[in-house]
Amino acid sequence: MKSLKRHLLVAIPALVGALSFLPARADGSSVSIGYQPMVSTGLAAKQPFEAWVVFDRSADPAVPGYAVPAGATMRLTFPKEFTPSVVPPHLEGALLYGWPQGAVPVPFTVTQNESDPRVVVVRINEAIPIGPPERPGLKAIHVRTGELNPAAAGDYPIAVQLINAGSLSGTFNAVARITNRPVPTVAAINQLHQGKNEDWQHVKPGAEASLPIDFLVTLPDVPRSSISVTPTADGSLGILSDGKPIGLIKTQGVPIELRPEAFGPGYSRLGIFRIRAKAGIQSGTAEIIASLDGGTQYKITLVVE
Repeated sequence: MKSLKRHLLVAIPALVGALSFLPARADGSSVSIGYQPMVSTGLAAKQPFEAWVVFDRSADPAVPGYAVPAGATMRLTFPKEFTPSVVPPHLEGALLYGWPQGAVPVPFTVTQNESDPRVVVVRINEAIPIGPPERPGLKAIHVRTGELNPAAAGDYPIAVQLINAGSLSGTFNAVARITNRPVPTVAAINQLHQGKNEDWQHVKPGAEASLPIDFLVTLPDVPRSSISVTPTADGSLGILSDGKPIGLIKTQGVPIELRPEAFGPGYSRLGIFRIRAKAGIQSGTAEIIASLDGGTQYKITLVVE
C-alpha cells in the first residue's frame, strides 16, 4: 500500500473540460495545461501549482508522440499573478508516454531559475525515442512547482518554451484555468497492473478486456470511508462516496458491458474502484466515460476488432 501511495503522483490526463490552450506557432502545434488528475488542488486558487503540460498528440498509443534529444529543456514562465515560493520549493515531475503511470524511464531534473523565481525549468538528460505502442514517445510532462496559484479564478497564460527539443522546439502560450476551489477528480490508475495501459485497449468481439479498469477518485476536503460503484436503472454505473451518489460511468459507441468488481476496503478508502469491460459482437470503438458532479471527466477507449 505504501508503494501505491507513492505512485499516486504519476498520471496522464484524458480530462474533458479541464484543458485549454492558445496555439502560438504557425504550424498549428499546441500545448495545453490540465489538472494532474491524482490531486484536486493543483489548479485551484491559492494552492501550489501542479499540472500536466500536454502536447498535441492523440492518447492512442499507436499514434507516435515526440522524439526528444538528450539535453532538451522546457521553460515554464508564470505571470505575475502567481506567487513564487518564499522557501526552497519541492519540485517534482514525470515524463509521460500518454497514460497514467506511463512514465518514460529517462533521467530529468526540475529546477527553479535562480535569477527569476517565476521560471521553472525541466531538463531531459537522455534521449526519448519513438518506439512501439508501449513506448510511443513523449506526450506530456507532469510538473509540481512551488508557485502559488492566483487568488482569483480565471484563465492565466503560461509561456512554455521548448529548447533543443527536436520537432517539439518552439514557444507556446498555454492557459492555466484556475478554479475558485479544488474540484473532485476522477482518472484511471494503472499502478495495480504495473503501469500497463488500460486507457486504450483492443479486444475481440464478445471477449473481456485483458486489463481491468481501475479509477481513482479524489474529493477535496471531504472525509470518506469508501468509494464504490453500483449499477443504475439506465444501464450505467453510479459512483458512490459512503453510499451517496457523486458521479456516473457511461458508455458511448459500440455496445459494451460494464460490471463492478469488488475491491478490498483498503483500496476503497484510498478512493480506488475497479470495473471490468466486455465487448459486444459489433466491431468498432467504445468509450467509457467517468464523470464526477462538479468535477472532472475521464475517458477510456476500447477498440473492438
